[in-house]
Amino acid sequence: MNDNPALACAHSPRAHPGDDLAGTDPHSLRDWLAPALGCDAAAIDAQLSLIDQGLDSINLMRLPTLLARHGVRVGFAELMERPTLEAWLRLFAECAGAVAAAEPATPAVGDGFELTPLQQAYWLGRDEQRSLGGVACQLYQELDGGELDPPRLESAVRALCQRHAMLRAQFLADGRQRIRSEPAWAGLRVHDLRRLAGAEREARLAQLREALSQRCLDVAAGQVFDLQLSLLSDGRSRLHLNLDLLVADVLSFAILLRDLAAFYRGEGGTLPALGMDFPTYLAAQRELRLPQLASARDYWRTRLDSLPGPPQLPLAEAPERLGRPRFRRLQLLLERPRLARLEARARAHGLTLASVLACAYAQVLARWSASQRFVLNLPLFDRQPLDAGVAHMVADFSNLVLLEVDLSRAGSFAEQAAALQAQLHRDLGHAAWSGMEVLRELAQRQNGEGLGAPVVFACNLGEPLVDARCRETLGRPGWALSQTPQVWLDHQTYPLEEGLLLNWDAVDGLFPDGLLEAMFAAYERLIEGLPEQDWGQPVSLELPAAQVQVRYQVNDTRADLEPGVLHQGFFAQARNNPHNLALVAHDEQERQYSYAELAEAALRLAAALREWGVAAGDGVAITLPKGAGQVIAVLGVLAAGACYVPVGIEQPPARRAAILRQAGVRLVLTDAERAGQGTWPAATVVRELADSQVFEPLAKPLPVEPSATAYVIFTSGSSGEPKGVEVAHGAALNTLDALRRRYRLTAGDRLLGVSALDFDLSVFDLFAVLGVGGTLVLPDEALRKEPTHWLQLLRRHGVTLWNSVPALLDMLLLRNRGGLGLGGLRLALVSGDWIGLDLPPRLRQVSPGCRFVALGGATEAAVWSNVQEVAEVPPQWRSIPYGRPLENQRYRVVDGLGRDCPDWVAGELWIGGAGVALGYRGQPALTLQRFVEHDGERWYRTGDLGRYWPDGTLEFLGRVDQQVKLRGHRVELAEVEAALERHPALARAVALVLPGARASLVAAVVPAGGRETPQEAQLRDWAGDWLPAHMLPERILALPRLPLSGNGKVDRKALAWLLQEQLQGSAPAAEEEPLGELEAEVARHWRALLEVPWVGRHQGFFALGGNSLLATRLIERLASGFGVELTLKDFFGAASVATQAALVAARQAQRQASANPLQEGAL
Repeated sequence: MNDNPALACAHSPRAHPGDDLAGTDPHSLRDWLAPALGCDAAAIDAQLSLIDQGLDSINLMRLPTLLARHGVRVGFAELMERPTLEAWLRLFAECAGAVAAAEPATPAVGDGFELTPLQQAYWLGRDEQRSLGGVACQLYQELDGGELDPPRLESAVRALCQRHAMLRAQFLADGRQRIRSEPAWAGLRVHDLRRLAGAEREARLAQLREALSQRCLDVAAGQVFDLQLSLLSDGRSRLHLNLDLLVADVLSFAILLRDLAAFYRGEGGTLPALGMDFPTYLAAQRELRLPQLASARDYWRTRLDSLPGPPQLPLAEAPERLGRPRFRRLQLLLERPRLARLEARARAHGLTLASVLACAYAQVLARWSASQRFVLNLPLFDRQPLDAGVAHMVADFSNLVLLEVDLSRAGSFAEQAAALQAQLHRDLGHAAWSGMEVLRELAQRQNGEGLGAPVVFACNLGEPLVDARCRETLGRPGWALSQTPQVWLDHQTYPLEEGLLLNWDAVDGLFPDGLLEAMFAAYERLIEGLPEQDWGQPVSLELPAAQVQVRYQVNDTRADLEPGVLHQGFFAQARNNPHNLALVAHDEQERQYSYAELAEAALRLAAALREWGVAAGDGVAITLPKGAGQVIAVLGVLAAGACYVPVGIEQPPARRAAILRQAGVRLVLTDAERAGQGTWPAATVVRELADSQVFEPLAKPLPVEPSATAYVIFTSGSSGEPKGVEVAHGAALNTLDALRRRYRLTAGDRLLGVSALDFDLSVFDLFAVLGVGGTLVLPDEALRKEPTHWLQLLRRHGVTLWNSVPALLDMLLLRNRGGLGLGGLRLALVSGDWIGLDLPPRLRQVSPGCRFVALGGATEAAVWSNVQEVAEVPPQWRSIPYGRPLENQRYRVVDGLGRDCPDWVAGELWIGGAGVALGYRGQPALTLQRFVEHDGERWYRTGDLGRYWPDGTLEFLGRVDQQVKLRGHRVELAEVEAALERHPALARAVALVLPGARASLVAAVVPAGGRETPQEAQLRDWAGDWLPAHMLPERILALPRLPLSGNGKVDRKALAWLLQEQLQGSAPAAEEEPLGELEAEVARHWRALLEVPWVGRHQGFFALGGNSLLATRLIERLASGFGVELTLKDFFGAASVATQAALVAARQAQRQASANPLQEGAL
């Protein structure tokens, strides 16, 4: 499942110590250590760390077994605590005779024996119905050499099978293994290609390689290996070896080739004798580790809740949807001179070469991962010297450890490699509880939905796997490929005569095009550079040059930026075109204002404000209903040199008071109705807008600098307190000018202003058309949320521009019945929330000439910073992307260390350029936290997630806090929503995680106009075509409409309450007794396998302690007990007693129906 034992970690680049330890005295220990340290026994420093002297952790793992033979019972962790010869001798003296070595009981082999945890994972992983299943954990290896004699080679293989029992292993349906008396190998298949011309021969060899490297041997029939021979011209041959790694580890592979070569040469009699068999070894190993098991289990269980998941690498496709995986390989040869320098640098820093390579691999993974904290799957070479013959046995002795990597904080390469090595040593000290057991426990806690550890670091640094005599006899190692079920990416090392071969085997099609190549190129540069680089500095992994070039191009948005202020365009129009229509308001009845009338009212207010004590730069709050008063208030405040602070009329008094206090408001403008309510803070000066109209108007607006504050708009704060975004005139004007130019806004345009004044989309509504001589149309305050009213205004006033959040456009389209269309609407600007993929085509259907423009950004960056015009929605889109930056604005996608993320990698969106706000009003600490300097430029950290595509397009992925972790999986709620919204019968979907003892993923859906909502099961099936199982909502509830906040966005808090209310009492009680004889019988099988006294009909199999192996056994029991066909996929689709009983009943009915077909003419 999660690693490849043929590539298991054997860390030492030197010789292994012997498998015998003469005693625990200093002389014996020195003799045992000398080969591993590469020095004379006398040269070992008794007071210096043996790790610093070159001892690696894998050799150290073997020592407790050897010490146990002498009655000294110490664990790996104790040896690692003080790894000096002097300290060990004291430790051995304390522990001598503490425990006598136990004689293990020999199991009966005839009826089979249990699989190791890792074998179980590989065996279960072969199931085609599992994600990335349907493949064997196998190694395919070619050897190219001289001419071989086929009959002699076949005899050698048969002798090899008789010597090594695991080559005759058979894997049974109940999850056990047994040894056959004869191998299932069918004999040597010979491909005689000697007469073929070069091109034809190479084509045949390529076909063979393709077929054999992707094989899945029938281990149920005992096929665990295969050997085929291609005879080539000029006395050459090629061996094709398939080895299923259920029966072999890395050393076994070397042993197999060594012994095969010996039998071929007729030297089989010289091979070392074998001692205990594999089942006896497993029993002895369990006995040996029993004293360490409890503490190891406790160690891992205390870490389970905090253990991170695998690297969050970008995926082109969900693993569940790929079907049977195919693997491909990238490789690098680290030549001997450079390898020797790298080893020397490692020793100088007290590091093993394996730790250095693992850290380098982790650095690259972290660079391409959305999180710099993750788990790596490390296979371990765990062949314990329980018997002299164990060293020469072919079997899978592998174990694995889950290595936690944390590169989320900056540090030097040496520091991070040392931390990784220290963590590995701690973990190895508790390896008695296998990494597979850890993953099973995680899966149980996550109700069987654990993600596993699909990114592997497998490291063999011992002697070359193919020795000189084997190369001479059988040939040199050539092309190879490994594959492992449920593994995404597998790093391996192979020692060769020429140096060290570094391979990456990965699932083809799982990652976006070019991503693995970019990662591997970065890894190659890092590995090649490490021998000379300064390890006291952080690793520098620059973006690929091609990506840097694309980023530069899309962010090169320089355009002429004429300094100015927001209101200058309006007052210029009032001077030049005073009689043009500026505003159509519907306060109580429709009223129209020319530019001259509107300007005069604004300048009267400006004069009044100066008289009332408002000075340049002061904040003036505006609390008025939608209508002409709002527009006059905003223009008047700006004309007075002040900045406006919109405060909605629906704001509760406490929040309104907080906003006024935070903004340092000098004065509040409101109307008579609200002025006399008596709910204003005591120190606040409240004035009625109507009172300002008795003043003589100013001759012209007071001069204001473009850098001065234009407005302060308050947004929700994570602390619960609102935060006021302070935006300068020049910043906001840059955004408006970019859109005016891009979409050629003119005096002929009319815009319907549906956004609330305290929502930043209103900045465009107020100033975009008024600045070019167009007309602003405002709805009636009482009807401003009513789409029928909007439609009437659109058609009556010839509105050409629409600007809103997606939900309001959605409402408008839903209400547009009868095919009347949207009048002369030519441009729809949509922003502020997720945009459904269905919205552009729906708009085009009713208004073919209207351009759909998606905008994004932040209030903190002057409304918008990016644009994406949508004509057609490509099928691969999961949402409308952000697109490209607007003029004079820039974007970065940044990881946790402040580095630009590579293509496809999710990071935080940073906005730079002319639109960046001044900060948060009255909150300097928060301003410093969110507005940061980088390379001499000021950037706003949005808290949004995004990523770049290779063409430079930005994709918005949601808020950082919208990405949730559910039962071990990271779930992007927006992706769940997008999948549901693809359904033609749905207009909108919102996904939420409801809190509780067991957090649950739920979704609310709204049907498309006039459509009936599909059944919940149908929607889950539909979503299952787009989403992996862990992202499918547990419940999908239909609502007539979604609750919206005041600015038209989905109110997720209100929705959560609504869903919880609807779900209360609808979930069946888990403790309900099984109903009927069938459920009772199914529950009996559950109790027997899970060893629990009672099972409720709705309890989860994994929540009760089940795992995949027990699930397989349960399927066998149910299938044979009830006489029906069941698969593992059936099980995962029905993992409760009630659902399984229903499934069995349905299958029994199907069987009966097929057994009694209707005869023609019977009816």
